[in-house]
Amino acid sequence: MQSAEKECLLGQINLKSEARNYNVSGFSEIYAAHLEGPAGDAAFYGRVLIGIGLAISALGLGIFLFGPEVIYYDRLSGPTLIQYIQANSGLVAIAGGLIMAWGGKQRDEGIVYREDFLLSHYKFVTEDGQDVSGQVSVRYLEGDNFSVFIDL
Repeated sequence: MQSAEKECLLGQINLKSEARNYNVSGFSEIYAAHLEGPAGDAAFYGRVLIGIGLAISALGLGIFLFGPEVIYYDRLSGPTLIQYIQANSGLVAIAGGLIMAWGGKQRDEGIVYREDFLLSHYKFVTEDGQDVSGQVSVRYLEGDNFSVFIDL
């Protein structure tokens, strides 16, 4: 079990008592590669679903506002699909809203912030060799630079 945990670690950051800002060399490239992989796919497909849901909701709302007041159909064959949609435009708008919500959930699952990625893939070690990975807070500055604080 420990070997699987060590495989996800990309490196180690040695914390010094006087330093607060650290340069994690190569972090930008690793993070960009992560976003181009499966994590970026979830965010992309989430945005696509949001767009599709928005279009379907707009269609339902448009039919509700500008659709016919009376719908005539043959009693023997029943209403066609278009007539059914015209009669139930609210359900179409609700379905679009559900697709947008699903897309938002997918998009949020795909977004991993730089700070969270650093905390989950790097090990933080103090000068005396103690692992303090669960006790640090990180703030992204720019490029490969981070500000690291130990929470006591």
